[in-house]
Amino acid sequence: MADRTIRRDPADSAGRLAYSPSGIIGLGALAVVAGVLVLAWPGVTLRLIAVIFALFLLVFGTIRLISAIASEELTGGGRVLLAFLGIIAILVGILCLRHPFQTLTVLVLLLGLFWILGGVLEAVHALGSPGMPGRGWSIAAGVVSLAAGIVVLAYSTATLVVLTWLLGLELILYGVITVGRGVQAHRELRSSATPVLTPRGTA
Repeated sequence: MADRTIRRDPADSAGRLAYSPSGIIGLGALAVVAGVLVLAWPGVTLRLIAVIFALFLLVFGTIRLISAIASEELTGGGRVLLAFLGIIAILVGILCLRHPFQTLTVLVLLLGLFWILGGVLEAVHALGSPGMPGRGWSIAAGVVSLAAGIVVLAYSTATLVVLTWLLGLELILYGVITVGRGVQAHRELRSSATPVLTPRGTA
């Protein structure tokens, strides 16, 4: 008898994990940790802020890109939006690590523009995906990113201390909302997976 064991493609498994409630919660937790580090690190420097945000953006972008490419649950439009968001996050993360870009003005510009564009893309993706688990939380995360980007750009001439508080608080708030989205998505998936009991003899 032929072996009928289903062998899942590693790329598809990675896509499912990245788009799963566990992956969403993990991303949110990472954002919270990054935000706490930015706020709590004594003697924080511009270089340190750039490195923390760069690492977060690289992970964020990689997760979004894997989800866009490998997840089977996404439609064509959703794939394009997530892939675009992932590529932008990775590019901004790489730029944050480059020495020529380590000035306060350029760092504010990069992060502000990313949050605005990323917030719009995330909100549009959620609005166009009625069946998305935790859809309301995803829309809220997009709105928070958009608002944070506008605030950061509006205070582009602020001191490093003010910038640190703005960036740290945004990461923590975004992370909390993302964790909430993951928790709700987990509950919705469990609810949809609950078997429906039917009277005997009706099957």
